[in-house]
Amino acid sequence: MAVLGPGATLAAPAALDEQQDAAVTLQAAMVHPQASETLRGVVDRVDERNDALLIRLSPDRIESFKVQDGLIFNAVRFGDPVEIAVQSIAGFRTIVGLSKQ
Repeated sequence: MAVLGPGATLAAPAALDEQQDAAVTLQAAMVHPQASETLRGVVDRVDERNDALLIRLSPDRIESFKVQDGLIFNAVRFGDPVEIAVQSIAGFRTIVGLSKQ
């Protein structure tokens, strides 16, 4: 049994604090999912090699979006009008939902 001197306090190990912080962050992410942005455009290119779709959002604006689910590649082709739900995942704008218009 350890004896503590006057004014001494017990502290939780740093690793335990980090685990608790990570658990709280994970719980917060589950309770408050990231907001998604809804965009409309036309498929300009299907880039399966890079897991991306290029979407023409306006006549002078084409953007590349990562694809979260590779099955999307089976559903769209060049020229398809689409509505996409986009979230920032690991620093990339990622399509998390897609519907053909």
